[in-house]
Amino acid sequence: MKITFYHGKPATKEAILALEHAIGHDISATFLRFVEENDGAEPQSNIFKIGEDDDCGVNEFIPVSQIPEEIKIIEDLPRHAYPVAWAEGGNYVIIDEGREGAVFFYDHEVLDGLTMLAPNFEEFLMMLDPFDPKSVELRPEQIKKVWISPEFQKILDKMKKTE
Repeated sequence: MKITFYHGKPATKEAILALEHAIGHDISATFLRFVEENDGAEPQSNIFKIGEDDDCGVNEFIPVSQIPEEIKIIEDLPRHAYPVAWAEGGNYVIIDEGREGAVFFYDHEVLDGLTMLAPNFEEFLMMLDPFDPKSVELRPEQIKKVWISPEFQKILDKMKKTE
């Protein structure tokens, strides 16, 4: 793996069985191996590709014990699919056991918002590259418009006066 995981712990057998019951299917061997050590882990800052033109990052892996509740939140999730990670922007990384454990990106703002990422969880983990936000540089001509909340602007103005 190219990135480091923090604060993970082994998932309990009870949590794993509850998840399998909720999805009506055994969980993938590759995901099971991961949660045996890294349940609920936070990855270092990372980035992964979504199709040709987009990318995202994993904020945190969802603890197995919380996945059955997360399933209830997601609309139109396939029967044997379940979220395994919270991604940037309120999105998810999903495993669909009905598709042999393939991994998908779930965009909550798009109808039929599943985009295939990898054939299995292990290959998805290999897609995660370290990301340094400081490496992003915008040239002035790239910035077309900026909006800031008037309430937030007031806070910034107060901070400037106290400096």
